[in-house]
Amino acid sequence: MKKIVTCLAIAALSAGSVLNAQPVAWTSLSGLYDPNRGGDEPTQNVMAYSGTDLYVSGNFNTPFKGMVPTTNSDAFIIKYNQGMTEQWAVQLSGVASVTAMLADDNGGMYVAGTFAAEVTMGSTDGNVKKITGYVDKDWNEYVEYEGASFVAHYDAAGVLLAVGTILPDKDQELEDYAAENGIMVLYDENPCCTITKLINFGGNLHAVVVFEGKVSSNDGSKNAVSGWYAQLMDGFGLGEPMQAGAVVKLNEALNAESFPVVVASRSGAAGNEFGEDVTSFAAASDGSKLYVAFNSTGTINVTTDNGSDQVVNEMPGVEGGYNYGYTIAAVDTEAAGLQVKNYKTVYVSDLTRATTIDDIEVAGSDLVVTGMFQTALGFDQSVTPVSGSDMYVASIDASSLETNWAVATGYNEGEGLDNKEFIDGSMILDDVAFVYGSNENTNNSEKQASLLYAVDLTDKSAEKMDFSDYVFGMAGMNAGQYIAMAHTSLPVTGVVISITDKTTGVQSVAADNAQQVSVYPNPVADVLCFSLPCDVQVYSLDGKQVLDVAGATSVDVSGLNSGVYVVKTVTAGETSFCKVLKK
Repeated sequence: MKKIVTCLAIAALSAGSVLNAQPVAWTSLSGLYDPNRGGDEPTQNVMAYSGTDLYVSGNFNTPFKGMVPTTNSDAFIIKYNQGMTEQWAVQLSGVASVTAMLADDNGGMYVAGTFAAEVTMGSTDGNVKKITGYVDKDWNEYVEYEGASFVAHYDAAGVLLAVGTILPDKDQELEDYAAENGIMVLYDENPCCTITKLINFGGNLHAVVVFEGKVSSNDGSKNAVSGWYAQLMDGFGLGEPMQAGAVVKLNEALNAESFPVVVASRSGAAGNEFGEDVTSFAAASDGSKLYVAFNSTGTINVTTDNGSDQVVNEMPGVEGGYNYGYTIAAVDTEAAGLQVKNYKTVYVSDLTRATTIDDIEVAGSDLVVTGMFQTALGFDQSVTPVSGSDMYVASIDASSLETNWAVATGYNEGEGLDNKEFIDGSMILDDVAFVYGSNENTNNSEKQASLLYAVDLTDKSAEKMDFSDYVFGMAGMNAGQYIAMAHTSLPVTGVVISITDKTTGVQSVAADNAQQVSVYPNPVADVLCFSLPCDVQVYSLDGKQVLDVAGATSVDVSGLNSGVYVVKTVTAGETSFCKVLKK
């Protein structure tokens, strides 16, 4: 997975329809990423709102905001207020990446991620905490990959309140079986555990994880095992752990307490000679019920903490192909119940031809599932893609788990197999589902087009937003005003965090290190002044340009009608926007 190396610009936005909201400008900054130091270029961001404040995370490998990296992949967390003024920044020193965020009830934030070896978690009060990762017991040393996960809690002032870890381990059952039968175990970079999401369920914080090997509760009393397969061939054998998914209940110290749901292969069962993977796993909660959605190959066990168990996609893997299924399950811990809905199970020779799940969210009385699909959609066989593949949004009735409707984005990436669509993420905000990704050349992985769609959950329509930058992160404020996006142009020179007002779609962008142009007076009657000489463009809220002046220190606006205008200023190569009220 590529790391996040973010060069930030912040946008404070104003106005337009959510479906038609368009950034009018952005600023890309350099200085966080040095390709000579290794690591990956900017590709994604994790962001979340807490009230009206925006938390942003990323990675850096050169000095940034007074922070000096200790590796080529240190991480940071920054908080901005509603006016997009930085409140504080902390460093995660060591190889680490933030993978999920969830706001608490007091303006703070829970932050989850992956890490390797030792990482020092920063805190604004200077009381840092060190976490340690997975140790390979055969070599008695830290592994170099980000195989372990952490969950940290920061208060509104950036003080680190607690941090816990989930450390995977090897599956001893597989180790014993392999030793007894002369089988070589292929672990590669396994075991591993990645937190993909943080959710509230039953009044407690839970982590959604995908893992290989075994993860255990803090006291060692409860375990989740991914399962494995063993293949015997003429006296020689291979044993390999498979990928699994789980929802992990966290205690006050943010360590694993129990596993309300585990979705994994039938470990070592007869006939289990081919891969039986949970190929994608997502979860959501309405507070009282837990919902999981996953893809799987072969026979899979769904096990719950309340004692309800069920086997799904009950077909062994077959040589040369996969029996591939799509499943949604609902868990009610109070009623000790498990409700499972299996969708179409298909045989495919290539998993890239199947439906994949990116995420699941609760939207009123329905569930919304997003992802990618090829041929026919697993949740609705009547929905087919244009050309080779499409992103999709599917609405599922939360009570029956039956499909209400599904819609495909319908982008035509061209004939042949050279181009393919990829989903990078999705977000539900009120009655709109956003899905974003790109069309890429499969031969060289070069991006061919940016894909950003808004799906109206009321009229079930998908609209492609005309956005040339590549989006790789979004955050929204339910019943609030703002949508935040992380995006970049090509070639990558930096990353922009822009924020759009849900009602108008006009944004103003100010670079972190830009010369700030003061615009005054505001409100204005006749003459609008600027603290620095700049090129000025003035727009009405419907996007029409009403003034254009070069090298100005003042502009006569007396001829404009009363109302709100967006003023764009450009100086020293930096662009910023602001709203001005004309009296």
